[in-house]
Amino acid sequence: MLEINFEFRKGIFFIRLIGSLSKETPIGKINELNELIIDNKFKYVVINTNYLNMVDLTGLSYLIEVCYITNEIASNLIICDKSKLLRILLNDNFPNISTEIEVL
Repeated sequence: MLEINFEFRKGIFFIRLIGSLSKETPIGKINELNELIIDNKFKYVVINTNYLNMVDLTGLSYLIEVCYITNEIASNLIICDKSKLLRILLNDNFPNISTEIEVL
């Protein structure tokens, strides 16, 4: 099960993904999040994956979709991932940031 926690602070839209991001994740949750990003045209979007305990290929495709969306609306996307694995899989050009405090 996936829980999505988000917060807008200091001009940055923080998205915290908690739990499992997988084929069992309701697509409605992901679509709602994508619409929120598109409608508000956030300049900076931070996805914190440090609270995920599992990501499968479907979950990875959800993250890739967010990458495309932020790219289309000219947002700057940062992925916080202590393991660095997701940043490498998605795009090696992401900044080397593992916590939200480093973003601020």
